[in-house]
Formats: sequence, C-alpha cells, structure tokens
Amino acid sequence: MRAQSNEGTKGTIRIVEPVRRTGGDPAGHPTRFTGPSTTASRSPSRSPSTGPSTHQRARYALTSRVGREAELADLKARAAAPNGQILTLTGPVGVGKSRLADALFEQICGDFADGGRYVELDMLRLVDTDPDGGLARAVAEALELTPDGADGADDAPLDLLRDHLGGRDFLLVLDCGNRPPHGIAGLWEAVAAVARRLCLLTVGTQVLGMYGEHRVPLLPLAVPTPHDTADLGRLGQVDSVRLLVDRTKAVRPGFRLTQENRETVARLCRTLDGLPLSIELAASRLKVSSPRALLDELSAGTGVNTGAGTGVLALAGAGVGTEAAAGPGAGVDTLGLPPAAVELLVRLGVFTESFGVAEAAGVFELPLDVTRQALEEMVDHSALLTEEQRDGSIRFWMLRRSRAEALAHLGRQDALGPVRADHAIFFVRQLHGIRSELAGPGQAAALEQFGHWHQDVLAALEFLAGTGNGEAVATLATAAQPYWLLRGEAESATHWLSAALRLGVERLRVRLATLEAFGEALLLTDDPMGARPWLEEASAAYTELADGPGIATVRRHLARLAQIERNLPAAENLLTLVLADLDPRGGGQWCRGAVLARLAEVRRDRGDTASAARHATEAVRIFERAEDARSAARAKLTLAGLTGAQGDYDRAEQLACRALLLLHDRGDLPEVARGLAVLAELLTHKYGRTAAVWERAARLLGAADALRRRVGDTLAGQPEAVSPTLLGQVGERMGHSAFDTAWQEGGRCTPDEAVALALASIEPAGHRPRPTDLVGSLTRREHEVAMLVTEGLTNREVARRLGIAEWTAVNHMRKVMQKLGCTSRVQVAGRMLRPLTQGASAPAAAGRG
Repeated sequence: MRAQSNEGTKGTIRIVEPVRRTGGDPAGHPTRFTGPSTTASRSPSRSPSTGPSTHQRARYALTSRVGREAELADLKARAAAPNGQILTLTGPVGVGKSRLADALFEQICGDFADGGRYVELDMLRLVDTDPDGGLARAVAEALELTPDGADGADDAPLDLLRDHLGGRDFLLVLDCGNRPPHGIAGLWEAVAAVARRLCLLTVGTQVLGMYGEHRVPLLPLAVPTPHDTADLGRLGQVDSVRLLVDRTKAVRPGFRLTQENRETVARLCRTLDGLPLSIELAASRLKVSSPRALLDELSAGTGVNTGAGTGVLALAGAGVGTEAAAGPGAGVDTLGLPPAAVELLVRLGVFTESFGVAEAAGVFELPLDVTRQALEEMVDHSALLTEEQRDGSIRFWMLRRSRAEALAHLGRQDALGPVRADHAIFFVRQLHGIRSELAGPGQAAALEQFGHWHQDVLAALEFLAGTGNGEAVATLATAAQPYWLLRGEAESATHWLSAALRLGVERLRVRLATLEAFGEALLLTDDPMGARPWLEEASAAYTELADGPGIATVRRHLARLAQIERNLPAAENLLTLVLADLDPRGGGQWCRGAVLARLAEVRRDRGDTASAARHATEAVRIFERAEDARSAARAKLTLAGLTGAQGDYDRAEQLACRALLLLHDRGDLPEVARGLAVLAELLTHKYGRTAAVWERAARLLGAADALRRRVGDTLAGQPEAVSPTLLGQVGERMGHSAFDTAWQEGGRCTPDEAVALALASIEPAGHRPRPTDLVGSLTRREHEVAMLVTEGLTNREVARRLGIAEWTAVNHMRKVMQKLGCTSRVQVAGRMLRPLTQGASAPAAAGRG
C-alpha cells in the first residue's frame, strides 16, 4: 500500500490504494507504482487517476502520540468489524481527534482490499445550494471522480460515488474539523449498500445521529492527582505530564521534570485540562519561559474574558492550522446547540466538578426529562464530557476553559450571583438530606455522593461567606462536618465552622449545632485542647434547654478530650453519666453504642481488658443491628486489639482484617490508620519469629503514622500497643538502619498500597500457589490486570499499561473479582499478594471481608 498526494484537489487528501510493483531493485526499493485497475463496467473517466505516486508522510508522523495507545487499539478493533462500521470519533476541540484518526488511517488502511481515503472537509469547496450542503459533490471531487463526456451533465455526485465504491472493500475517513456533519448520514445510506465492505469514520465534535452509528468519545489526557504529584516517578508517568515533557524537550533539550518544578508542572497540566493541543502549544512557549511563569500568565488570564481570549483560550488561539476553537468572543453558542440548550450550558458552569442529571435539574428547578434531553444534546455536541460510575450511572463535566467562559458570560449579564445562590441553596438542602444516612445502610452511597459534591460544597461555602451569611455557612458546614472528619479533613471543618461563628449565628439551635460540630472537629487537630470552651458553652446551653440528646453528645466529646489529656477517670465518669441518662428509645440506641465504644477504649487504657472487651462487643452488636457498618467496624478494631491482648490472635486478626477492609471501602482514613497499627501489632505477636514479619510491621507502622499525620488525627482511641514500646521492639529486632528504611517505605505508601500490604496473608516458606488455588484459575490477561491493581492503578491506567480498551479492562476486573470471590479492588490486591509473601497458612484476606 502507498499514499498518493492529489495536488489538484481543493482539500488535503491522503489516498491509499493497493499497488503492484512494476519495477524495482532486488532490495525492494520501488521505482514506479500504479493504482488499481478498473473493471469494464466502470468508465475510465470515473476512476481516480492511476499515474505514478510518491509516499506522503502523515501530518503527525514527526510528533509523539502520548497516552492514546488504548484508544487507538479500541478504534482498530471496531474498524475491523467484518460487515462495515459507522464510527464517529468525537470530543472537544483540541483533544487530538484528527491525530488519532490520522494514526488509525495509516495503520489499518492496508487491511482494506481497495484501500481508503482520508478527506478533510474543512479544506474542501462545498456548494451550499446542493441538498446535502455540497458534501457528496466535494467528496467526489476529492476522489477525482468526474462524469464522462456523454452524460456528465446528468450524473449526480452520489451516482459517481456509488459507481466508484460499488463492490469495494474500502475505508473512508471524513474529518469534519469545526463543521457540523451535515449530509454524512445521507451519503452513507446512498453508498454503503453497494460496497462490499465500507468503514466510515467521521471525526468531529458532533455525532451523526443515525441508526447504527457507534460513538467513540475521546477524552482529554489524564491529569495528575495530588498523590501523583507527591511522587516524582509516578508523576512522570501521567499522560498529560509525559506529553508536556516530551514536547518541551523537542524545543528545549535540557528541560527535565524535577522535584523543584513538579508541583508547577502538575498544576499546569490541570489548568490545560489535559488537552493535547493546549499542552503542545504550552510546550512551545516553554522554549523561553519557565513553567511557573507560564502558569502565572495563564492563571492571570482565567478571569472575565474580554473577547480577545484569555487563559487557555489565549494559548490555543496562538495555534495556526489546528482544530482550535474560534476565540471566546464566539462563545459557547458556536457549538450549534439550540438557544435553550446554550442558556442551560452557560448556567451549568456554576458546577465546579462533575454533576448528575438530578443535580442539574435540582439547582435550576427543571423537570428531569427536560434536563436529561438537554444534557444528551450537549454531550452529542461535545459541549459536555461524561464519566461512567460504578453503579452504571453517568456524571457530566465541563472543561475548565469552557467553565471560565460560561462564568464570564454570566458575570457580564449580572446573572452570576443569582445562579450561585441557587447552587448554594441546593447543596445546603441536599447535604442535610443525606446526613442521616451516615448512620444506616445507605452510608456507602451517601459517602460516594458527598465525594462527588465536595468541591461544589466548598464553592457554595465561599459564596455564602462572601455574602456575609453566617447562618447559611453554619448550616452547610455543620452538615458537611461528619464527611470531613471521616475523610481526615478536620482542617476544612474547623476553617468553615469558625468562619460561620465569626460572621455571626443568631438562631440558638443553629449556633449550638455549630459549637458542637466545631468542638468535635478541634479534637482531631493539633490543638485538641482548644475544643474545651466551645464544648462547654454548648453543654451549658443544652443543659439550660434540658436537651438530653444534646447533653449526651457533648459529654461524649468532652470524654474524648479527657482521654486525650490522659485523664481517664474523668473520661469514664462522663461516659457513665451519659449511659445512665440515655433514653433507649428513638436514636438513643445508636448513642448508647457510641458511648460503649468510647468506654471500651477508656477501660482498655486503664488496664481493664475484660470489661473493655464486653463493652466493645456490645457496641458492635448495637451498630450491626442499626446497619451502621462503619461504626461497627470501628468498634471491631478496638475489639481486635483487646482480643489479641487476651491471646486469641486468630480471631483478633480476622476481626481486624474485616474492619480494615470495610473502613477502607468507606474512605474512613483516620480509622484506616488505626487499623494498620492494630494489624502491625498482631503480626508481631502471631508471626514474630521471622525478619520479614518485623519488616512488614515497620512498614505498616510507617504508613499508619504518615496517614495519621496527613489526616490530622490524634492518638486518642489508638491501642496502647501503638506506642514507643512497640516501635522500640520493632527497631530492636530489625536494627535501626533497616527499621528506618522500612518505616520510610511505609510512609510513601498510598492508603490502597498500605491496606493491601496489611491484608497480604503470611504463608509458610514452602508454600507455592497450586493450580487449584483461586489465583490459578485466572487467565493470563486476568492475572496481568489483577497484578496491576496491586500497584494501585485505576481501570483506565491498567488499560493504557496493557494497550487495551478501558471497557475491556473493566470486564477483566469483573471476572477477576468473581473468580476470587472479592467485592472490592483492595480485596483483589490482598488476594493477589498472598502467594508473593512468606509466612503461615491463614484464611484468605478476601474471605475475611
């Protein structure tokens, strides 16, 4: 196969035809090529010219294609379907659609017996008077199809195309650029029936909207997460960073990713939305600029647009001959959406992160069906991008540059304030609505929902604080406080609750709830003693109101403060008073479980192991009856430590593993830190005869310490074993140098990695996985996917590492979980790591979950 360059056409066209060598040297260097022969049924004047041709290098052959291996493999598989395909490669401007289509064309056109055509419609002459907007005529001209002399005046362009493609096995790529895909559906219907096999790939921002079409969305490259940014090696593997570094080195060979510039490079990639076009243009600017200077320049231009283009759009506007958007002066209405959809799209810019149909409908008080239809239309026009959720739902998100345009447009029309007010009111209402679900069977869904809403909640708080509405800030921050504490973000809670109190909270009940939430949050900071005045004020007010539940809650917090101060008798006295006054009806049972769980810790710290174990067991029973799995898991961790202290290490390990798995799944980072420490202690007691066990204990303790410092938790509630005594024992057994190394390695672990390490069972030294083991039932590809999960990779990262489609990686992961009997990725990681460790036979960690 060879490519021809058609100089006489109106567009840039690459043609690939099967060729036969008519001459050449023994080494295979061609001297002349001819095009395909024509059949007698085709008029020679209707065939493309068959003169000599030369190879034309692809437009992007000299630049790298970073991070698109999985997408390219997916497209190749779809295009290879035996009965032809209608593929539409869509995505926002600058995402690299043309580059990917170009690569696909170069790689697979040889698989089609009659070759293929790549046609760029932006460069063709289209006659608007034709019914299809001149598409068929332009494509026929691009293929050099002209009517014969006898009846040329009567030959329609579609007839020429049908004649040419009749019986052919052919690949046709129509790159729409910024044009809407008008007329392509009619073109396909006219010519597909006569072709032996016709694969049509349309490239553009809009779908065709025809039956049989397969939409292939192209998303921006992955951008760095905070975890990626913390590790230089991991950061260098993120696709957007790889592309930025690669293209910068092309113009500035000495450029490197360093510890000093990693934060700036990561922020730069996030600011650029991971769009390849923007990243490459940024790289060209880095030839004479530093990442910090460029980031400052872009950040300064992301405010209100002036019509000349600012921020990322200004950078993209510097490109020539690319698929860059027309400038921001054109605005979002250039997408071809109807006015009503454009109006909603602009207002959707108020969301800081992803959103669902219900959120969009709720903020703007629209019917669900109307909202759903409008969002579907925006996705079809690449105005919004989508991300799949584990439960099968879809969330939508907007590029940062599009969001900046939308907010600027609202600001110019003095509509931004009212839209942000609606946005804030919605989240105040929603967050209070799901708060009660944290103590019941719906807690997993509630926590996941808050994860989606978190950035929008922060934006709502900033808006409300800016208006001076202290009570609204207090109401929203109080509702968010349990989520912040669970995620280890006590600083966010203390910041916003203190801001509300400074602004002023007049209504007594709102103020009391704020004082209580603020005091509890302070207990998890570096200054837990600062909680006392706020909790005592709340206690006095609740006592005056004779509010029994309020008194009980504040006393629980004061008891924790006494525990932190090591005033254990005072802590026990407060908790005993709460138990005596509790009303077992209504919500009293859950409060009783919480008091018993805290009392178990206090009595453990006082040395009364038997009584502590009874209280912890009762707390677990109460929480399980209330279907509060997270609180039950917390109490199980305490019970595991107590059970281990009584010498029942098997049961203690089982309790701790089950609790750690659930707490990790719920994202309870402070308690995950405690669980790692509990399991480290149990390991030393149960398996402490080998050096490998002491090394693992040191790594777990290092991971627990790093995580605890990250989330700001205190040692309150931690078992006595997690003390200098245990650390001294581990250090003595390993030697200080080896201990320091293992401790630091643990400190660099992610929570996923640390939990997988903790759950990896200790197998006998002579154990080897047998074919009958569950792991042995995995296929080679499933085993590869599972092992990459142990490294903490997401499905998308696994797909890119293996060069497969993301949906293929998801399917492999589902099969792995089914075969191993696991319900989470952490369980899979623990199960896969078991054969790689040394030690004693024990039930699989997955089975403990």
